[in-house]
Amino acid sequence: MRIKKVQLTNFRNHADSSLEFSTGLNFITGANAQGKTSVLEALSYICLTRSFLQQSDSSVAKLGGDNFSVDATIETEKNVTNRVRVAYEANAGKKYFLDSNEVRKSSEVIGLFPIVVLAPGDFALTGGAPSERRVFLDIVLSQVSRSYLEELTEYRRALKQRNKILLDGKLNNILDGDLLAAWTSALIAHGTKIVSRRFSFVEEFSGIFSDAYRSLVESGETPWLKYEPSFALEGDIENDFRKSLNALSKIERSRGSTLAGPHRDDIGFFLNGIPIKEFASQGQHKTFLVALKVAESRYIKQKLGETPAMLLDDVMTELDLTRATKAIRTVTGLGQAFITATDMLSFDDKIVDMQDVKFHSVKEGSVVYEHA
Repeated sequence: MRIKKVQLTNFRNHADSSLEFSTGLNFITGANAQGKTSVLEALSYICLTRSFLQQSDSSVAKLGGDNFSVDATIETEKNVTNRVRVAYEANAGKKYFLDSNEVRKSSEVIGLFPIVVLAPGDFALTGGAPSERRVFLDIVLSQVSRSYLEELTEYRRALKQRNKILLDGKLNNILDGDLLAAWTSALIAHGTKIVSRRFSFVEEFSGIFSDAYRSLVESGETPWLKYEPSFALEGDIENDFRKSLNALSKIERSRGSTLAGPHRDDIGFFLNGIPIKEFASQGQHKTFLVALKVAESRYIKQKLGETPAMLLDDVMTELDLTRATKAIRTVTGLGQAFITATDMLSFDDKIVDMQDVKFHSVKEGSVVYEHA
């Protein structure tokens, strides 16, 4: 996949910005708060229908405005050119158009134009809360499997309804048992498929990840991933999930929320058999994360037959020169890449001494120049 050009209108501090991209490496430079990250965020809207920063649509509109739009031209591996438009208006919400046809479900878009994002917030993935790692799981699997995304959507709906019933029961001291049982059945049905798919993913992904890690680290470190469900597994996921909810029923009613299921699962990250959150250096955490992103790109390409675009936002604030140079050299070998930076002084010059590189300079929400 290659993103050829993008137009930002009333998007963050971009009133009207147009960029044409190289099919290889694209550096987007400028001082802080000038609109560099906004370019990557716009690409996220085109590919994922939303911001990778987890921001609301209304917050993305230019200050003082109530609308924005992003238009892009994308070419697939099969040399099919698509025109994509995302338009938001406060009174009408967000609309997504593919070749002038409105697409009403995000599930019909996600996976068509895959991306892999590495941003400062992602550095919490290896040492942060389990929710960070669940987001990683869900984004990867949703891009390669529409059925997974649909199961995840239905699971979240069942979870929301079940939690509402439990909370109402706690606050009012009256619990609708029949309604709770119905939503519990839905939760178990969808949750079982999600857990099963995540187990399969981690097993398959682990080999790709190990290869990616070895390409970044020359030492004898051995990485390992392990899926860690929130309930004890003795053999059958569905039965074990149900048993866990039954065992937790009194506590759930007292707390007013669901205490087991995919929404509470985790992935264990290990080096040489020891959890990295317990002993790993800051550099090891960062290398682990970059390896995850490289493996994510390779996995998505393997499953979809489309090369994801790599979005690297301000990686130099998190990586030293040596690690950043190695990381960028690795990811740029995967396909089209977009990298934001305050300047080019932080990069090894050898990175830019390659074909198919383009520079885009952003200042106060405008593209002030572009050159190859």
